[in-house]
Amino acid sequence: MQLTAKPERTFGLIVGIEKYHESAWNVPGGGPADDALKFAHWLHWRGVPKENIRLCLSALEENHQLIGECGLTVELATEQNISDIVTDFLSPKSGDLLYIFWAGHGLITSERERRLLCADANKQNWQNLDLNSLLVLLGSDKFQIRNHICIIDACANYHLESEGRLTNLGGKVFSSGKPRKDSQQFVLLATREGEKAKVNSENKTGYFSQAVREAFAEANGTFPPDMREVTEAVKQRFTSLDKKQLPTYFYSRSWDGDIEKSHFNPFDIPHNIPQSQARKFVGRDEQIEELRQRLQANDVVAITDVTGQGGVGKTELAIQYSWEYLEDYSGGCCWLNPQGIDLGTQLVEFGVVNLPNFNPLDGLSLAGQVAYCWKNWQAGKVLLVFDDVKDWKQIQRYLPPKGSRFKVLITTRQNTGLTYPSLPLGKLSAEAALELLTTLLEKDRVEKELEFAKGLCRFVGYVPFGLYQIAAQCREPGRVLC
Repeated sequence: MQLTAKPERTFGLIVGIEKYHESAWNVPGGGPADDALKFAHWLHWRGVPKENIRLCLSALEENHQLIGECGLTVELATEQNISDIVTDFLSPKSGDLLYIFWAGHGLITSERERRLLCADANKQNWQNLDLNSLLVLLGSDKFQIRNHICIIDACANYHLESEGRLTNLGGKVFSSGKPRKDSQQFVLLATREGEKAKVNSENKTGYFSQAVREAFAEANGTFPPDMREVTEAVKQRFTSLDKKQLPTYFYSRSWDGDIEKSHFNPFDIPHNIPQSQARKFVGRDEQIEELRQRLQANDVVAITDVTGQGGVGKTELAIQYSWEYLEDYSGGCCWLNPQGIDLGTQLVEFGVVNLPNFNPLDGLSLAGQVAYCWKNWQAGKVLLVFDDVKDWKQIQRYLPPKGSRFKVLITTRQNTGLTYPSLPLGKLSAEAALELLTTLLEKDRVEKELEFAKGLCRFVGYVPFGLYQIAAQCREPGRVLC
């Protein structure tokens, strides 16, 4: 991404918060205020007029001298003040480029909304900005500066869920207009979902902010710097830091949804998902989407069998969902078999084998080791699959805390005594059953005896397992169709 922007037509909203109304949230030693100041000075040094830069700080007492020495106008970093700057000062401005830099606390909700906490936030009133809605506003016709570079040095961990609190934060949600056709937006984030942004307390700076400054310094005087090159340089720096934190980005251009994202590599996500036994998965697309929606809204979801006889594809649906949406579970996908060894042992073994710095203390009871799992699992949303549950008592002791970042998917034939939201599976449609049989056998073979093939589908009640049995028999030497 290489934008053309004149410094005099460039604006900046720079925020650094290390002191909060909730004093327990203060950043020990500081860092965010100095990081914001350095970014503001970099903008001014590159020719951006002082009047185009709005600097909002909340510094610890021991760092107040930084504000007095900066030579720039400093404003309060409250929710109301920052939102007023966006809507009243920046929105009407005509310009080439807006830089937003934010250093301070952040979190992510179970709905995957990134929220940035303001200086006046406390446990009773979580004053914050909804980053997602802010980005939508910037790219709409309600905002006249058409290009935006946002650099966010903030956590994206599931703080509220880990504390057992509701994720309805309130906060400032920006309203927007119609999408602009000429807008470009590059967002560089210090963390992936579920991760914490680390601060170098010795040098009073965020590791991410420092890496961005170093990358800007290597940009050979280009303004604005190429953000893809900056991002690559930042990521390379983090590969040498063992911080359990990896910067990521997304870039969108124009109104038509042309979006490039830096995804978490699915091959790096720890999992033990079984390989699918299906040649082709047919007839369950709607159920996969329904399962995704139910897992977004609930902690635990069960895939049940309305026939009570098995073979409807519960496990296969869970496998297909897990592979398709593995990228959404950066904390990993742990597949558990209640019919195997103790579930607690399976959980702990998965953690020891797959997760970094996962070392339960010797001497812990099995219950203690399971509790260790919930508190020390690697960052990110996690999917736990309990496959083929025959008795609810088997798994009750091994369910994660309610409201946590762990999602639980259960497959079971049971339909009675179920206390969790369920997705009932039954027979396939006649069309889907015939498509599955055609996939399992040769197309020409089925078409030659089409009516007989339809009759076979009816005979097994359109149940996937029955179709697999028929296909196995039909593939025997000398068979025509069956």
